[in-house]
Amino acid sequence: MRHSALHLSGLGFVGKPVGVSVPPFERSSDPGLRALDAVRGYASVIVVLHHFALAFLPGVKAAMNAPVLAYSLGWLLNGMGAVYLFFLLSGFVLTLKYYQAPTAAALLGAAAKRFPRLWPSALYGTLLGYLALRLGLNAHLQAAPISGSAWLASFADADLTLAPDLALALRESLTMFLHYRPLHYNTNLWTMLIEFYGSLIAFFAAFVMVYTAGTRPLVVKIGLGLGLLALNIVIPYGFGWAFSLGAGLAYAYTRHWFVPVPLAVGLMVVGLALLGTPPPASGAPQPLWALPGAALLMWGLTTPGAAPRFLLGRFSQGLGRWSFPLYITHTVGILTLGSFVYLHTQALGAPLQLLATFVTTWATAIVFAYPVLRWEAWYLPRLNRQIRGLFGANR
Repeated sequence: MRHSALHLSGLGFVGKPVGVSVPPFERSSDPGLRALDAVRGYASVIVVLHHFALAFLPGVKAAMNAPVLAYSLGWLLNGMGAVYLFFLLSGFVLTLKYYQAPTAAALLGAAAKRFPRLWPSALYGTLLGYLALRLGLNAHLQAAPISGSAWLASFADADLTLAPDLALALRESLTMFLHYRPLHYNTNLWTMLIEFYGSLIAFFAAFVMVYTAGTRPLVVKIGLGLGLLALNIVIPYGFGWAFSLGAGLAYAYTRHWFVPVPLAVGLMVVGLALLGTPPPASGAPQPLWALPGAALLMWGLTTPGAAPRFLLGRFSQGLGRWSFPLYITHTVGILTLGSFVYLHTQALGAPLQLLATFVTTWATAIVFAYPVLRWEAWYLPRLNRQIRGLFGANR
C-alpha cells in the first residue's frame, strides 16, 4: 500500500520530498478524500441543526455554551465551527490537483471557475428567500414569540428595511460576492463572499508553497510570504487563514506527511473538542480554536486507515453530494414551512411540536435543495469542460 510506510520518524516527518513527482489522487477511490467528502455533508447537517436550534430551541443553544457541554458535544450545534471546516475543506480540495500538476493554467482555470460555479446556486437561494417574503409564505414573525428566538423574528438576522423587490434580489445575488453588506433574503449566503475571495487566497497560497519550495532568491520568498500574510489579514476572523491552512494540508497530503493511526484518532478527538469551543459574549467567531480544531480533524481523517468506516458508506457519501444544496436552502425552509408547522402544532405539546417542526424543516430543505443537486449534476461537468478548453487546465 503506497501510504503504509509514511509516518512520523523520530522528531521529523517521513514523506515525499519536495520536487518528487506526485501520483494522481482519485477522489472516487482514495479513502481519505472520500472521508472528506462525507465530512462536508455532516458539516452541512451541523449548520442546519445550529439554525434549527437558534430558531426553535434558543435555550438549548445557549446551554450548549457551558464548558462541559461545549467541549464534549458542542460541535453538534456549533454552526460557526462547521463553517471554518467548510473553508478548510475548500482550500484543500481546490488546490489538490495543482500540486499534482503545478502549472499556471491549472491555477488560472481554477480561479476563473469559482464565480460561475458559485453564483447560480447563490441566485437560487436568494430568489427562494425573495419569494418567501413576496408571497407571504414566511411564518417566522408569528412563530418567534412562541420560541423566544430573536434570530427567527429577524428573518435570520436579515435586513428587512425594504419591501421585497426582485431587482434588489437579483442585484444582491451578484454584490454578495463583491463586498460585505447585510443581506435581505437569505443571510446564510454571507459565506459566498468569503468562499470566493478565500478560494483565490488558497490558490495563491498553493503557488507560494510550490514556488518557494525550489531554489529561489530569499528576497523573493520573503516577499511572497509577506504578500500571503497581508491577504490573510484582510479577511476578518481568520477566514482567509482557513483557506491557506486547507491549501497547506493538501500540500502535506500530496507529500504523504502522515502520522500513525492512533495519533490520527487522537487528533480527530481533539479537533472535535476544539470545534465545540463556545463563542465569546460578543458572539464573534473563534478562529484561535476553530482553525486548529478543523485542521486537526482533517489531518486525522486523511491519514490512511484512520477515517471511520461509516464515512465511506453509501449514506455518508450521498450526504456529501447534498452538502452545498442543503446549505444554500435550509434557512428558507426554517423560516417558511418549519415556522408554519411550529406555529400550528402547539396543541401537541413541546416534544411532538418540535418533532413535527424538525421533520418539516428537513423535508422542506431537501425539496428546496433538490433542484440545486440536479443543476450541479448537469452544469458542473459542462463548466469543467469549458474551463479545460479555455485554459487547458486539468480541473
